[in-house]
Amino acid sequence: MESPLEQFMKRAEIEEKVKENLKRVTKLPFKDILSYTFKGEKDATAMYMFLYENVPMSYAKEKFEQFIEIEKSHDEKIYKIFKALFPTEEPREFDLKSWSRIFIEREHKLKTVRDYLKVLEIAMEAERLSEEVYMFLKKHVNDPDHKKIFLELAHDEREHYNFVAKEYDFYSKVEAEKELQELIRELIKDREAQSKTKAEL
Repeated sequence: MESPLEQFMKRAEIEEKVKENLKRVTKLPFKDILSYTFKGEKDATAMYMFLYENVPMSYAKEKFEQFIEIEKSHDEKIYKIFKALFPTEEPREFDLKSWSRIFIEREHKLKTVRDYLKVLEIAMEAERLSEEVYMFLKKHVNDPDHKKIFLELAHDEREHYNFVAKEYDFYSKVEAEKELQELIRELIKDREAQSKTKAEL
């Protein structure tokens, strides 16, 4: 059962991971940071496609479908900026995290609320990191159009994070309620078993 304190600690843990990853990413050459964000957007599209295909709730499905289109437009914008700055090159490959392969290959299914929460945790971390990286890129480009695009991308990632965080908070409560009900059922069973044993003595 996840208490409000545990939820707060989970958010703090995500923020800590984002800070660590941001330090690592921002030490890369500018060209590699762009390549990293391009790969990140591809992975985000795969993640939201996975969620769209696997969540049963219609409202969340609609939101994830919108996110798929937005993430696709993000990688197109990043690619255009990359080609404008490095016309003879292509973004290099980055092996971000093993979870991206799970989404792309569809090896994982959402069987429980806890499964959904785990994916939402990944999404929250990815969206926060993307927002921070785009704000970093905005500060380090001279072209005003590029600055504007990076700011728009950061804004989109913040909106995605806010939706995913609300989903996470809501379904954490659902999971906690479910676990509480299971605990109550177990306690009732134990009490009934003890009463039965006493009656037999």
